[in-house]
Amino acid sequence: MASRGWGGRTGAVPVGGAWRVAVGCGALLVAVYALAVWTTPGQRFEDAVLRASWPDRASPVVAVLDVISAGSLALAAALVGWIGHRTGGRATALAIVAMILAAVTATELLQAVLPRPILLAHGFRREDRSFPSGHTAVATAVLCGLLLAVPARARPWTALPALLGSAAIGAATVTVSWHRPSDTVGSALIVMIGVCVTIAVLRRRGLLVPLTETNGGGRIVGGVLAIVVTTSVAVAVYAGHKAVVALDSTGDPDLAPHSAVIAGRAVAIAATGTATLTTLLLLAGLGPARIAHAREPEATDESDGEATGESDGEATGESDGESDLSPTV
Repeated sequence: MASRGWGGRTGAVPVGGAWRVAVGCGALLVAVYALAVWTTPGQRFEDAVLRASWPDRASPVVAVLDVISAGSLALAAALVGWIGHRTGGRATALAIVAMILAAVTATELLQAVLPRPILLAHGFRREDRSFPSGHTAVATAVLCGLLLAVPARARPWTALPALLGSAAIGAATVTVSWHRPSDTVGSALIVMIGVCVTIAVLRRRGLLVPLTETNGGGRIVGGVLAIVVTTSVAVAVYAGHKAVVALDSTGDPDLAPHSAVIAGRAVAIAATGTATLTTLLLLAGLGPARIAHAREPEATDESDGEATGESDGEATGESDGESDLSPTV
């Protein structure tokens, strides 16, 4: 069912709004890194998550994560680009593929250069550089890129499997102790920056424009995503509080409360869910320019037909009236 949006033609978010979201995500990225990596409470909690996880190379979760590689990334990016080309044209496809590759590249570069000091005096400590998560970045960037590529009418229903895919990968990296919770948050924020910049650029260039009508299913799916994110945040806060209380009460530096890994998974789901929801909201009421322009002639034809009918009717009525009033010779 088609519906009107919140403002403009379909309530599309202004271009400046996308830039502001990108700046906000950049600030949050710095804050997350500083709090999780450079503070003792942050390291203590995240190391507890690592201890509570059980890395097992024979685990089916590891087998799923092993699917993500440079080859699978290239294949997925090419597929998303092909969809984007069919929907919005070559320039749109190139922008989407560039966003995916840039987000993943930025993630890998940051992971290689950002230091991780050891602030804990004793206990289980890992000094490996894991911020941000490459696996989470790949899954989230590809699936958010897919939201950019598909037609507007299919976007809401693509968002749900996109959320499931990215959330599953993010939670899996925490489950097998490959990454800390903040690593998945960092990856999601990097992807959101890429999505915001891509949408802003496409709109500036006139390749992404407001549509006259949108699919009403977007609000339903958006509500579902909001519930998932809110629930995940609540679980993360509750389980994280239990883990911190357990760590404080025992004083055991090697304690591995199960609530810690539950909180870590919930954080990963909330982060990837927020990336999916943000992408959906920024794209609300927008569609490829060539599709919007293709629909305009139809609307013009209909309006021309109505105008012609009205003018013909008025002209006929006037002429009939004049003939009735004319004197008979």
